[in-house]
Amino acid sequence: MKNPQCLELYLTLNSKQRQGFKKYLASPLFNKNQKLSLCLEKIDEFRSSDITVLKQELFRFLHPGESFTDVKLRLLFSELMKHLKNFIFIDEKQDDQLEKELSFIRFLRKGKLINLFENEATSFRNQLTGNKRWNPDVYEYRFLLDMELLSYESFKNRFSYFNFKESSEILEISSMLKRLRVYLEQLAHESIGATSLEYPMIQAWVDHAESKDWSRHPEMQIYLLALKMYQFPEQDHFFIEYLNMIRQFENDFDFERGRQIYLTALNYCIRKINQNDTSYFHQTLSLFQHCVRHGWILDYGVMSSLTYKNIIALCIRMNDLDLAIRLLEEYKNLVNPKDRNTIYHFNLAKIYKEQGEYSKALYLLNTSVFKDPLIELNARVEMIKIYYEIHEVELMYNQIHATKNLIKRSKKLGYHREYYTNFLQTANRLFSTRQLNKSEKETWLNSIKSDNRLIDKNWLYTMVDKIKSSEVLVS
Repeated sequence: MKNPQCLELYLTLNSKQRQGFKKYLASPLFNKNQKLSLCLEKIDEFRSSDITVLKQELFRFLHPGESFTDVKLRLLFSELMKHLKNFIFIDEKQDDQLEKELSFIRFLRKGKLINLFENEATSFRNQLTGNKRWNPDVYEYRFLLDMELLSYESFKNRFSYFNFKESSEILEISSMLKRLRVYLEQLAHESIGATSLEYPMIQAWVDHAESKDWSRHPEMQIYLLALKMYQFPEQDHFFIEYLNMIRQFENDFDFERGRQIYLTALNYCIRKINQNDTSYFHQTLSLFQHCVRHGWILDYGVMSSLTYKNIIALCIRMNDLDLAIRLLEEYKNLVNPKDRNTIYHFNLAKIYKEQGEYSKALYLLNTSVFKDPLIELNARVEMIKIYYEIHEVELMYNQIHATKNLIKRSKKLGYHREYYTNFLQTANRLFSTRQLNKSEKETWLNSIKSDNRLIDKNWLYTMVDKIKSSEVLVS
């Protein structure tokens, strides 16, 4: 038998969740087999051991003196899995007050407790319609409550009036919010390499929403502004409006929605910076630091390698190496332990490079293995820049061609593919250029400055600007 899913699932629970599951198993309301609680204690005892050792110890506890066989554990694991699923459902739902209210009202309707149903339904409806917080779920619950009221009216008096128009609009708003959220996820995935797909009728739905003036709802307004930021990135006022809106309602965001909302803002800023809009430096760093403090860009407390890299790279581009070193150390322990040292060394190499410590930088870049293709590309770009600056032209040439091959092999680069390809083309021209006259240099510098799909423009501009007319660059 392969590693049982229930053990893998249980071992991913945090300490609070494990304690909750133990209390669940101890309750006769949920679990009649008290032997499961004893098994769980044994699992906890050997939790840090290899999974094979854990299973052997568990079997020895259940069947002392018998030869180990997976078969006798399967029934136990199956029963544990059933209880784990039920516990996770209860644990996820226990803080959802709207779900509790709706479930209670549904119970009252089915039990035909008319007076209590009417009172609870009226109170809940007033609560939902009077909601002043940012909560896209409210529209879904308003529609579901309407369906409960409609079912109630059907058996009470089939000739009763029901406002189908209002209920239909609430359903459309709820559906539109879901469509926009899925579409924004699609756009985010496309930007890092997913295949571009046409989302069904998205523009028609957006036009419909605006014709209905649904943007008066703050939930809708935030998602519509996010969409316009993607559609019209040159119009900064959409970003400013978006930022003001999310700051206003930030305390109402749950983790999943808040994470997407703030990542949308950060992705917009990063793309502006990639287009050499240096006015976004401080805004982007401020957003990064805010999102770290509030956990929006931490995956349940863990920072991605790419986020860590982007923060340090931004400090370097702002020419603030002291801040880069401080955040390098401050954020290090937030990164996943299995990736931590590698990305730490990459960032440290970038700082060494800026300090002119080329040997230290190259050692770290050449001895690290980068699993993320974007981090790998960044590492290779840093090596190309260093080789050029220390006049190791053969090494530079080899690295340019190796990096071109890496880009060809990588399937998940999205719009980054064009940015890095353009850098390599420019770097290759730097490598092969022996001399320039004044007109050629001016033309080249202007093309670098105006190219919005080119990374490390400042470095390229500086290197080209250093070329003197008729001077032989490399021998």
